[in-house]
Amino acid sequence: MPSNFRTPLARVRWLGSARLGAEDSWRMRVTSLALIPLSVAFVLLVLSLLHRDYNGARALMGEPLPAVIVLLFVLTGIYHTELGMRSVIVDYCQGHVREFALIANTCAAVALGLACAYAVLRIGFV
Repeated sequence: MPSNFRTPLARVRWLGSARLGAEDSWRMRVTSLALIPLSVAFVLLVLSLLHRDYNGARALMGEPLPAVIVLLFVLTGIYHTELGMRSVIVDYCQGHVREFALIANTCAAVALGLACAYAVLRIGFV
């Protein structure tokens, strides 16, 4: 059994088969595990908001724990989505299209994260 599974071209380039794939895979697994309890807490929070009016919902979101739960759920979900899209882009796009798609993916994730964080903080604390 060979001790080195890299292709000759990869040995020349000093690259493994996936370069940083293991790190992204690890981050995907950690965020997916983090999203399990956050999803349950988010669903329970939304269910508790169903019977409240607007002012009651703002009062509940003004408390620290619900606001932190929503922020963690949204930001972890956006980061998880960005990682997944990055994996798809790296696998299926080549050349300048890949570079543009990676930049667009990161910018979209950051913009969406900032917008969601602003919305949660605005509802809860202003």
